[in-house]
Order: sequence, then C-alpha cells, then structure tokens
Amino acid sequence: METSVDERWARYGRALIGSMSEVLTETADDTHANLLETADYWLSLGLVLGLRQPGQARELLHLIEAHEAERGELERDAAGLISNVFA
Repeated sequence: METSVDERWARYGRALIGSMSEVLTETADDTHANLLETADYWLSLGLVLGLRQPGQARELLHLIEAHEAERGELERDAAGLISNVFA
C-alpha cells in the first residue's frame, strides 16, 4: 500500500519536530512555529543545494562542521530524520 502525500507530510512534520525537540524545550512556546518554519526552509535549501550542486554542498558541509565528530553526529541525525519520515 502506497503512503499518501498527506501522510508523508505528517511524518515529515513529526520528524522535524522530533529532531528539533531539544531546541523547542529551550525556547518560548510562542517562537516554536517560527523556529520550525525556519528549520524547514533551511532543510529544503540544503536538499536543493545537495541535489543541484553536490560538490559544493559537500564542501559547505565540511566548512560548517569542521570537526569530524560534529559531522558524524549530523550524519546520525540525518539518518534518524530519514528513517522517521520514510518508516
């Protein structure tokens, strides 16, 4: 059975909220919608960059996450997000 776009969108929303849970617990409730919208925008921007210019996206990621341990944590977080969306 194929999952509908609405169901996938809901899974994405839950996964995004889950991945942002630490940030959300540290901020005021009235800022959560803006934080989630900002995270969604930057995630979308990163995906487009990764698809259209993968070499530069890889280089930018190395610049942003200069320490190998941070890149590893980011990769684990990304894998968790994907598994929650497409479970």
